[in-house]
Amino acid sequence: MSTGRPLIGITTDLKEGNFVIEDAYGRAVAKSGGVPLLIPSIPERRELLKEAASRIDGLLLPGSRDMDPKFYNEEPHPKLRPMSIERTEAEFILLEEALKIEIPVLGICGGMQLLNVFYGGSLYQDISSFLPDALTHEKGAVHEILIEDNTRLRGILGAERLPVKSYHHQAVKEIGTGMSVSAASPDGIVEGIESGGTSYVLGIQWHPEREDSEYADRIFISFIEACGGK
Repeated sequence: MSTGRPLIGITTDLKEGNFVIEDAYGRAVAKSGGVPLLIPSIPERRELLKEAASRIDGLLLPGSRDMDPKFYNEEPHPKLRPMSIERTEAEFILLEEALKIEIPVLGICGGMQLLNVFYGGSLYQDISSFLPDALTHEKGAVHEILIEDNTRLRGILGAERLPVKSYHHQAVKEIGTGMSVSAASPDGIVEGIESGGTSYVLGIQWHPEREDSEYADRIFISFIEACGGK
């Protein structure tokens, strides 16, 4: 564990031979007092990833394309937008170790969906195909979220409702064991999940790293503080 600013591991995708992630995540971590560290998707080096998890103070699972539905026992939908299988496998290794050693975890958008699947939950592979009456959740569409009382997320944001921009076409279906819903949009789409007890395991469906607002800052500041920041 670090003794200075908390070291935050950020997972990466694998595209055309490169480990990549949007720069907004690292910038948001740095702005909030953490030191961002990009972790490559190399699941074949399991022990190395476990060692990486043991050296960081917090794990950030960023947004992504779609994980392979084999991880929740479904066949791929025609509208699936697949990401590298290496990324999902690496994230599962890192997440398992992070939970074992009880360091804080923040999942954003696809990261929240991965958290849910890790805990045994499932996903709607395409909102418009399975929930045709749902609001638009893609391409920056703005809608409200309703935040449950007596949740970690409510304590962080200090608000009952909040407008957010959506950039996802998948959504949480069955909630993973040990996780609970902390926020939803008016159409019932899950917008926040979290673990019970004192562990900081939080998933949010929108993208605070893309926003310049007090509420976006609160998400990252609370995460960094949980990781040992001041």
